[in-house]
Amino acid sequence: MENAYEWEGLLLFCVLSMLPAVPFIIYATRYVRTQQQTTFKKLLLSMLLMGVVYIPVVVDAFWIEPNWPVLDRIDIEGNVTQPLRILQLSDLHLEMEPAKREEWLLRQLDALSPDLIVLTGDIHQLDMTNPAPLKRILSRLHAPLGILACVGFDNTRVITAANPEIRFLENASIILHNGSDTIGVIGLLLVGGKEEAYAAMKEATYRITLNHTPDLADETVEKGMDLYLCGHAHGGQVRIPFWGAIITNCESGKKYESGLYQRGSTYIYTSRGFGLEPRPAPQVRFLCRPQVTLITVHPKKNERQ
Repeated sequence: MENAYEWEGLLLFCVLSMLPAVPFIIYATRYVRTQQQTTFKKLLLSMLLMGVVYIPVVVDAFWIEPNWPVLDRIDIEGNVTQPLRILQLSDLHLEMEPAKREEWLLRQLDALSPDLIVLTGDIHQLDMTNPAPLKRILSRLHAPLGILACVGFDNTRVITAANPEIRFLENASIILHNGSDTIGVIGLLLVGGKEEAYAAMKEATYRITLNHTPDLADETVEKGMDLYLCGHAHGGQVRIPFWGAIITNCESGKKYESGLYQRGSTYIYTSRGFGLEPRPAPQVRFLCRPQVTLITVHPKKNERQ
């Protein structure tokens, strides 16, 4: 079972989190028992060392990384005759009050000129039923081929009121024309009939799947899709070196937790997301910076020659 790894990761996280405190606990116990001056000095030193470890981690996780986003540029090849630039925004989790990282996002939206913008779910926090605050970001989204979205935990009515150009695909597909290229985009739900939407993609020369989670990635590989874009996992928000995400909240577990994967001729990309899980979840990121991604699909090399 894929998500059995998450329990192992959680255990590993607990062990690593406690390690800096172990010397302090040992010397505190000894000092209470013996009241020796030498033990007290070791207790102070262990307290100092514990602070050296914990304080930078807490500052980074709560204040630095959540507001330190990055633009990742991904280059892949596909059945296109000209480059196709796709801006993926996932898990924005827009809130009533602007987050500091949103200033950076607005600069990116002004600087980038994608052909297509895709939103892979969790665009806002569900307690936001007023579209006005969403407009500060969503009204700035424009692309020649459109703005397409799949549903996460979203109120589609509120989102489209903030920007009517956003089109949600719910077990539905659309055919776009980029020069001589025919681009098919399908947006999937985890439930419901999908066959009709898949069938409509057959006329496309390049096929893109949008789903909020990585859980349908293997299905779309079997269906012959070229690119699968998703989010939801947030890259774990907290990651352990050499291990990765502790928790993904995905049925696929850590299989597609973050980044670019390839299965046969299908590319799978899982975004770390831009926002944070809603409270009461901890508002932290550690070794997992917020992210937006610009994916450029280039013509295959043998087709360029």
